[in-house]
Amino acid sequence: MQTAFSISTEAVLVRLLVQIAVILAVAKCVGAVFVRIGQSRSIGEILAGVMLGPSLLGWLAPAAFVGLFAAPAGAPVILPWLSHIGLVLALFIIGMEFDFRSALPHAGKVAGVAVASLVAPLVAAFLLTPWLWSIAPGTGSRTAYTLFVGMTLAITAIPIMGRILMELGLTRTRVGVLGITTGAFKDLLTWFLLAVVSGIARPPLDPWRIVTMVAASAALAALALTLGRRLVEWFQRRWGWDGERPSGAMIGLLLVLLVLFAAATAEIGIFAIFGAFLAGVMVSSDRRLAHAVSDRLHDLTVHLFLPIFFTYTGLRCDLSALEGPLWLAMLVVTVVGSLSCGGVAWLLARRSGLSSTESQALAALINTPGLMVLILLNLGLDLGVIPAALFAVLVGNAMLRNLAVTPLLRRARAAGLPGA
Repeated sequence: MQTAFSISTEAVLVRLLVQIAVILAVAKCVGAVFVRIGQSRSIGEILAGVMLGPSLLGWLAPAAFVGLFAAPAGAPVILPWLSHIGLVLALFIIGMEFDFRSALPHAGKVAGVAVASLVAPLVAAFLLTPWLWSIAPGTGSRTAYTLFVGMTLAITAIPIMGRILMELGLTRTRVGVLGITTGAFKDLLTWFLLAVVSGIARPPLDPWRIVTMVAASAALAALALTLGRRLVEWFQRRWGWDGERPSGAMIGLLLVLLVLFAAATAEIGIFAIFGAFLAGVMVSSDRRLAHAVSDRLHDLTVHLFLPIFFTYTGLRCDLSALEGPLWLAMLVVTVVGSLSCGGVAWLLARRSGLSSTESQALAALINTPGLMVLILLNLGLDLGVIPAALFAVLVGNAMLRNLAVTPLLRRARAAGLPGA
């Protein structure tokens, strides 16, 4: 005899499995179309979410949308948690892909371009906020709102950038190395700024709490880069790393580290994904181990969890609610973001001695928001820093800017990019 609890659990499971099946089917189909036309699969998967969400399915067939995605009263909402698990695994893989040693020969250029392409969007956001607030007003701190808009204009997507460079054969070129290392350094600065925004967004405003959060984050990062890396080396010696394929015990221990660091940063107040990134950085010093572990986790993350995250982001984006001024805001933010981020990068690259073609390619790379901006936007919406209308505007901005990256890089390569 089944209990009420078991029936409820079974119903929730069936509903979740149907949601996942629909999401994966639509995301894979739309993503494949975007790959065929030379664009990133992730843009297609976001569009799949928009199609399944209130913007299209909810408009054409409201009953089907509610029946598929609206949770019954009292039922747990599991889909957002699956998307968050995907983010934790994705940031772990991204951390393992970072190679900070490659930045050392270009430290001056990297620091200059990274800082300038972060500060310029923050200034642009300061100038844009009065207008954006008037058409998409927030409910919390205006300072957090402004900083958040600036971060979303500035952040760079290292995974998508790296994938584009590999597809175009530009990984070992000077502009490829500069793009990856500059983006990595700028994203680290952005994560620490996110800790500040998180502190401001959670009333009451307590400057000491913000200082504590940033200090604790820096201490945890230092721990990961020192003792954490030594711990990983000890794992390698103790639990079966033969230089080819890590043992199941080794993978299990690294996942324990991932969970512990994710929990630690969540407890600090700067989100689990930052701890997942630090856990990946601990593994990154051994490139062979990092690649081996990444290969073991890649398929599950990229083909299951990330499509759920991208589609869930699209589901939260209601374009049907956007009115005239908000569509204009999407275009304005896209142009301003491209100029303040990519334009500044191009100017500094030219001043540092790069050719016009290299500078254009570097500007396109630095102007790749991709996965990272979607992570930021979902965090901002969850924190209440930005309203749903601005969320939709900024998702549209990210998609438009990503669409331009690959064509610009193909054009630079055709124009004779050195080393290509």
